[in-house]
Amino acid sequence: MPNASTNTPWLEHDWTTLTYGGALKRCATLYPERKALVGMGQSMSFAELDRAADELAHGLAGMGVGRHDQVAIWMTNCPDWVMCWMACARLGAVLVTVNTRFKLEETEYILRQSDAKVLIAMDQFWNIDFLGMIREMAPESRHAPVGQLQSERLPSLRSIVLWESVEASGTTNLAQLRQEGAKALASGAQLAPARSEDAVIIVYTSGTTGHPKGAMHSHQILRNAANICRVMHIEPGDVILGHMPLYHVAGAITACSATVLLGCTLVTMAQWQPDEALDIIERERVSIFGGIPTHFIDCLDSIRRQPRDVSCLKSAWIGGAPVTPDVALAVREELGLKGLLAVYGMTETTAATSFSSFDDPLEILCENKGKPIGDFEVGVFDPASGRALGSGEIGEVRVRGHIVMLGYYKNPKATEEVIQPDGWFRTGDLGSIDANGYLKITGRLKEMFIVGGSNAYPAEIEKLLQAIEEIKQAVVVGVPDRRLGEVGYAFIQLHEGKTLQEAELIRRCRASMADYKVPRFVRLVEDFPRTTTGKIQRFVLQREARETLANKA
Repeated sequence: MPNASTNTPWLEHDWTTLTYGGALKRCATLYPERKALVGMGQSMSFAELDRAADELAHGLAGMGVGRHDQVAIWMTNCPDWVMCWMACARLGAVLVTVNTRFKLEETEYILRQSDAKVLIAMDQFWNIDFLGMIREMAPESRHAPVGQLQSERLPSLRSIVLWESVEASGTTNLAQLRQEGAKALASGAQLAPARSEDAVIIVYTSGTTGHPKGAMHSHQILRNAANICRVMHIEPGDVILGHMPLYHVAGAITACSATVLLGCTLVTMAQWQPDEALDIIERERVSIFGGIPTHFIDCLDSIRRQPRDVSCLKSAWIGGAPVTPDVALAVREELGLKGLLAVYGMTETTAATSFSSFDDPLEILCENKGKPIGDFEVGVFDPASGRALGSGEIGEVRVRGHIVMLGYYKNPKATEEVIQPDGWFRTGDLGSIDANGYLKITGRLKEMFIVGGSNAYPAEIEKLLQAIEEIKQAVVVGVPDRRLGEVGYAFIQLHEGKTLQEAELIRRCRASMADYKVPRFVRLVEDFPRTTTGKIQRFVLQREARETLANKA
């Protein structure tokens, strides 16, 4: 095996011109018969994926989708998800990813705010009625001709496309669109080429205001996908486990983008099941994967119950929460990984800002240290004065360069708050850089907490809680959890004369928000600790929550 860290001709490209469509076309030319995608009972070679992307792109164009239009996708991980993104990229349209764990209100907000012209969605999955929620958001879709939807609640939406060949009134499906696109191709129709500086994907992340914000990224994210491949020693022909959600940058960039950039095989998983994951690794000879500590703990439990041949594994990234030395050591030894690398990144910085290396000692990994992985800048600054800090000093981590998002879609105010005039992006995270150049994250300026790798924002959860009739005010803080890293702890003040049991509150939460946002602990309070000006003292509540749980341990 060549040393992927020093001899990587497959990672040398002209990043000023390379697009996703161009990268896929290159792989289809070099490796036409190689499997590109496996999952959900499907398998696509690179030649087949390239053809499918062309057909779907022309099918979407026939429905009026053009360059810079938004196409939302509400589907689980599967080969068709990747096909849809590649089609949009080839067309010059922008894919808007929608979390499959979102409920109606969360999804409706994203579809409306993103100006999505088309929604590609599942009808039913996991016993969830996705089409039913779509009908509730856009009841006009039941009878509207395809491509002519006029929805009061979703004014930009014109078409609903169901996955595979599923049929329902007022919709079309991916199979039909591909057929129409194939006819257009046969007639000689051509598409204007996309440009590398164009937006190619919008991934929504929430902020302290509680409203999701759409981080726009251009085709330039391929450049950081190459950086990730370099540090992880990913090569053409590697097999990547695609269990991280494709609607998240961790899936879209570290897995999907690496696949079409290098010519790897992506094996998708519709949902995380550790036994199934180990079976797939053994059967498909997976060499690359990654995840949060929870994924690795689950894999250790599974392989101890039922040994598998995982000698195919080469490297994996781990992030989203701290990893303990015992877990890290067990993962390396029992899964046989040649490299287990700590990663730090966020939606706005293309998933990965820093990585540890193959040769780093265990303490580097467990302290989640790493070095910047590409030709961009990372610095630590005093959050108040903006002064650059020296080695070992703790301040706000900031990033500048090609990995920074284009901005938040239709949210210039929020964009200006995080991207400074000189190009530095304010991460909101606290950290330091030591004398050897290792970045260590030590905390967060913002109040976000991370539940099993998913960012949970108190303001957003509090807004959803306060929509419950009995609740007057809610404050949510993050508390430690052994398996998930952190979970939510909600302090609830009820309206006078109202009652609400904890179990009933949690049941209602599960109906209105993604499961990782649902508080695991609830405490009813008469009022909140406040400053003299009436501002709630969150740090007092967080301390109380942690002390309560510690006393119960």
